[in-house]
Amino acid sequence: TNLTIEFFRFNYKMRNPKNVLINIRIGKAIKRQAPDIIYMNYSIYSPWELPMFYLLPKRHYIQTAHQGEAHIGMGHKKLLNVLRRLVYSRVKYVNMFSKSQAGLFQKHFPNSKIFKIPLALKDFGVPTIVKPKDGIIRFLSFGTINYAKNIDLLIDAACVLYDKGYRNFRVSINGMCKDWSSYQTKIKYPELFDIDIRSIDNSEIANLFASADYFVQPYRVVSQSGPTKIAFNYNLPIIASNLPGFSDEILENVNGYLFEPGNVNDLVRVMASAIDTYTRDYSKLKASMAEHTEQYYSAEKIASQYIEMFDEVLCR
Repeated sequence: TNLTIEFFRFNYKMRNPKNVLINIRIGKAIKRQAPDIIYMNYSIYSPWELPMFYLLPKRHYIQTAHQGEAHIGMGHKKLLNVLRRLVYSRVKYVNMFSKSQAGLFQKHFPNSKIFKIPLALKDFGVPTIVKPKDGIIRFLSFGTINYAKNIDLLIDAACVLYDKGYRNFRVSINGMCKDWSSYQTKIKYPELFDIDIRSIDNSEIANLFASADYFVQPYRVVSQSGPTKIAFNYNLPIIASNLPGFSDEILENVNGYLFEPGNVNDLVRVMASAIDTYTRDYSKLKASMAEHTEQYYSAEKIASQYIEMFDEVLCR
């Protein structure tokens, strides 16, 4: 009850200057409602969006920021840095989603009041399959494949494990890639890999995570990760690069394991340990992960943090 939704259709690609007109319409539509508070859960990536931003009153305005600063995984860094200065220098209240990114952001915009609230769990429905009990340990990779994701490191680690004599594991790689051929050449043992290079439909995601034992994120760079919250939702332990964006939320022996970024031997060590200790430790790891997720990422917990943020901004 008491909820109004208004839709705006963008008919042009993001770079088209005609988008200025619809952004002005959006800004005027918001302003016309005279809202008590404005929460903008969107990062401004185009100069054509600035008119909407500048139309809005800033007294009780909260702008989100997913990254503390532009990083190597983002294109058009110079433009993004200009846009970030134009936006965040005029905003008093900022909502961010990880401790490490908030720290970076504060260095660039020391006058901002930052509210840190973790990204919510991502739920894609109930799985319709159960992981087979065949003694095979399955490592899952999911998401758009690009340089920042460093999937070639996972491929190399799997091949090294095979060379060390491990046979009871598989690596499943799923997602869109513009140039898979450069990764394909690294695969020495095709029988180790289940490869599905395409855009994965939302209806398939629950079964992907239900069919795996570990979710592997060997990234070169990360601010915070949406797929991590899918793994949390499906109680799938994570193996990830020891970067601040991961170590903020992935705790050793609580909901996963961390390895030295870019170090194939350390990733091999962690994967080998996950295989060797599976029978003894895996069920305990799953139990501690479920408890941790409920404590910090339940809908009630996150909703209460948003309510506290809105109340504080309104009171100020």
